[in-house]
Amino acid sequence: MTSGDHVTRVAIQGEPGSYSECAALDFFAGEDPQIVPCRDYPDLFRAVNEGTADCMVIPIENSAAGSVYPYYDLLLEYATEHGFRVVSERKLRIRHNLIAHQDAKLEEITEVWSHFQALDQCRVFLQSHGMRMKAVYDTAGAVQEIAEQGLRHVAAVGSAQAAADNGMKILARNITNHVDNYTRFLRVEKNPPPVIAAGKVKATVVFCIANREGSLFRTLAAFGSRRGVGIIRMECRPLIGTLSQRWSKFTRQHGDGEDEGVWDLLYYLDFLAPAAKCDAVLEHLSDLVLESGGDKAMQLLGCYDANIPLRDITGEPWRKSR
Repeated sequence: MTSGDHVTRVAIQGEPGSYSECAALDFFAGEDPQIVPCRDYPDLFRAVNEGTADCMVIPIENSAAGSVYPYYDLLLEYATEHGFRVVSERKLRIRHNLIAHQDAKLEEITEVWSHFQALDQCRVFLQSHGMRMKAVYDTAGAVQEIAEQGLRHVAAVGSAQAAADNGMKILARNITNHVDNYTRFLRVEKNPPPVIAAGKVKATVVFCIANREGSLFRTLAAFGSRRGVGIIRMECRPLIGTLSQRWSKFTRQHGDGEDEGVWDLLYYLDFLAPAAKCDAVLEHLSDLVLESGGDKAMQLLGCYDANIPLRDITGEPWRKSR
């Protein structure tokens, strides 16, 4: 995306020193993108939609803590109404550290601040040391705030980069509940050109079918009948809770006290397929979903390269401190 003197602007949730920054820099290795910090989930989408950022990098799934559901809902809304698409992914090993003031000692820490997911991923260590947990909006932001306030009895869960940026000390390294603590990040753009990938691709699609006996089985059979095509992940979200007005119209009408349509679900599905077969699979799927006024209850969120290895790059600072 860098051309001439243009510097790619990448929106992330949180401050520099967050794991999202590490993922963003990895997406643009060899370049020097401008990181656009955003405080809340919707802020990233607004930044890209309004043109203050060229793309965004978001954590969508953690191997231990599961999916980040607010991003699923926002992705569907902005893909449907503004042409947002996933264009690539990264999988990073997340190495959390307990970070505190240079004069702090482990036994003196009584409270720990971080993003709620980071706290959950380190809950065993923190509880074993009797530390209270306080959720804040960002891992790196927690480190920065503790440093600015000069707190001696409060620590943060965050990255080695955040510790270096703020002149803080790492009291304990790799404190996650599980060794295999990975987060999958997505790079999302507005109205991007089609991604050209060799071999297999990963497609992310959202669809809604009637919540009736056998309907899900018949839908999934569309994938099993094609050689080289396989489902690798599926999530579901309630249709009646969707943020998008376009999707709300697929809610089936029912009387008060009737549950027909109340439990209809949106399915978020990732599948692998040879690039040449992806369109045929999506066309088959479109014949099975709900319809309203000629509109199909299906939305492609992205089709992108599936051959991305796991990366272990967060254990040490990934750039010079600023």
